[in-house]
This record gives sequence, C-alpha cells and structure tokens, in this order.
Amino acid sequence: MRNRKTATYCVLCACFLLPLFGHTASKPSTNISLQEDGSLVVYDATGGIAEFVKQGTPRQSIQLDGQNCNVSYGFNSAGKKTILVSLPPAASSPSIFNLGDSQVNMPPKSSLRITLSDSNRLEKLEGTPAGSVTFAKISQSTPAALPTEKSPSPESTPLSSSSPAPDTSSNPTPLSSTPASPLVSAPADEPFFPGGWPGNLLEHPLTSTAQEEDPFYVRTEGGARFVSSMNIVNIVGPNGPSNPAIEKEIAFSTGYRQDIDIGVWILPWFGLSIETGFALNAIRGNTEGMNVSSSTYWSVPILAQLCFQYPNESGFIPYANFGFGGGWNYFKIGSITYPGNFTTLSGSGNDMNNAYQIAAGCRYRLYEQFSLTLAYKFYGTSQPTVDMGDNQQVTFGSPVTNSIELGGNFSF
Repeated sequence: MRNRKTATYCVLCACFLLPLFGHTASKPSTNISLQEDGSLVVYDATGGIAEFVKQGTPRQSIQLDGQNCNVSYGFNSAGKKTILVSLPPAASSPSIFNLGDSQVNMPPKSSLRITLSDSNRLEKLEGTPAGSVTFAKISQSTPAALPTEKSPSPESTPLSSSSPAPDTSSNPTPLSSTPASPLVSAPADEPFFPGGWPGNLLEHPLTSTAQEEDPFYVRTEGGARFVSSMNIVNIVGPNGPSNPAIEKEIAFSTGYRQDIDIGVWILPWFGLSIETGFALNAIRGNTEGMNVSSSTYWSVPILAQLCFQYPNESGFIPYANFGFGGGWNYFKIGSITYPGNFTTLSGSGNDMNNAYQIAAGCRYRLYEQFSLTLAYKFYGTSQPTVDMGDNQQVTFGSPVTNSIELGGNFSF
C-alpha cells in the first residue's frame, strides 16, 4: 500500500514539474536580419523589432542578447560595404544571436565584421581578434528564423485527401527578407546629417572609388603666426631724415592667423583657389633701447592660388599651394620711442601691397566630404608705407611671416 502511495506522489510531482522545466530549459533566440537597403534589424523573442540601425550609420549603440553593443558601417580594403558589431570589455557575458544560417557567439572585447555584397546580401562573417568569435551552423530542421508562435509540424507521411492543408502562414520568414513592419519599410538612404553632409565614415585604406572626391571645396585653417623682425626703412616728418630710429628693427610677439580657401579641383591632382583671412601680432621693442607700447600689426591676404595634391589610398593627402596677389597691411602704433634725437611715432595707417605665399600641408580624410588639415604657410609682402597722420609717414621693411595652422576641409 505504501509503495502505491509513493508511486502516485511521484507521478503527481512529475505532472507539475515537467511543464515548468519545459518552459525554462531553453533561452529564446535573438535574431538579426539584413534588409534590402543594407539596414540592420534586431528581433526579440516574440518576433517584434527590438533595434533598427539605418544603413550608413557611422555609430549606434544597441541591445543585443541583453548586452550593450556598438554598430558602425564602413568599407573594407576591397571596397565592400561592412557592418562592425562590437561587444565592449564591460559586457558581463557573451552575446549569442542568429544571423543567416549561423549562430554567432561573440564574447566581450571582440567584434563581428559582416561583409555585404553589392546587393546588400550577407557575403562573409569574421571575428576580431581572430578566433574570438565562434560560428555554429544552424540545423536545416531548425533554421535561424524570426521568432514566431509554434505551430505543429506536418507529418512526413503523405496527407490523406481528407486532411486539411497545412497552414503556411506561420512558417518562419528567411532572414534576408524584409519584415512587414512599417519601421523596416521606412524610406531608405536618409542622410546621417541634414543635406547628406559629411557622407559616410571612411575606412582606410581607401578604395579607388572612395578616393574620388567632390570637386568644389571650402577649407578653413587657423593657428600661430610668427613675424620676422623688420626695419624702419624711412621716416618722413619732423626730424625724419636724422631720426635715429631709421634702420632700427622692431620685433613682434607670437600672433594668430585665420584663413579661408574656396577652390575647385580641375583634375584629381590640380586645382585653383582663392584665399583670404586675417592675422594679428603685437609689436614689441627690440633689445637696443626701443620702447613700444599699445602697438599691433594686422594683415589681410587676398591671393589666387595654384593647388596641387596627391590622392592615395592611405587617406593622408599631401598638398602644396602657390599664391600670388595682394596683402593689406595695417599698423596701429600707440607709441614708439628711441634714445637720442627721436620724435615719438604714434598713429595708425594702412597700405595695400603685392603679396605672395607658399603653403604645404597634409589632410586626413575622415568622412567622404570632410578632412582634417595641418599646414605650414610662408607669406610676405612688399614694403608698406603707412601715413600715421600729423605729417608722419613711415616705411617699414617687407613683412615676412610663418604660420602653423590646423583646420578642416569641406567638399561639396
């Protein structure tokens, strides 16, 4: 009798516990789908859209199998479109998901690179570092599909004529197809920035296609300007011919220069541009007893330039510009005094002079339409003669300046 009660108790426990274990034994799969335009969609266990990454997005954070991952679009050395999915070191566990006919196991501190074909189809999967990401072939009997409600599988034996036809509406949808959700069918190719600028983030080395740029550009650069000491060549005015300041030098503190170029590339390596801007330096006295106070030197270049560059796959584009034109020089003199029979110079005035410039630099192509630039510029003008007022006219030596500048290049 006791044995019969024990058996009955075990059967009842099994009836309650087996369904419970049956529901918790397996973890619902996370699935990724590639859309016709190359966008990436992550589906949750119920088949709903959990994440949507637009094609061409430079960087976006998503939740993938309960982990925070980063997704970015780019190109490989062969010019193929790629999607990089990375799991940061702070992740608590691997991210496991289905993509195509593979189950992907991506541990922390690793990345999955998805290579797409020209038609945005899955072409290749590879992990970084090598061997860190593992791939398992999904059985054909249980394809990696978007989660759907379970439906009875049809028997392998032929169905009788009285048997109803199996309902195919619940069959899994292939990963490469586009879900019917309105989120996924949103208009394609929306720009990441308004107006489409600055294009896609480039992956280096550049492909031959990526090396091609829009012909028109605007470049702005700014940085430190150094002015060489210049002589006071002549003074016209009271005690001018005998003024001891004649042929004495004035010096300059480190200043600032800001430029803007507008140009066009006629050939990939040759173009034309116009440059202007402004520069400012404070004037200081020399070491021979000259005292200078509240004095500044301004200049504005107005140059036409011949431009040369060397496009290449590295993305570092060296360039050189040769400019000719005019330069506006402006001197504001609070006071300049010198020991001896010297009348104090003061006042302000300007002169327009011939100008020239040699510039050499390099730019790094970060986006399709945006580059970072570093440049050196050697600039000079002919001697400015400045009317200071009060019958004082001063001729300065030819200004020679050197500048180191950082900036950005915008093509369109």
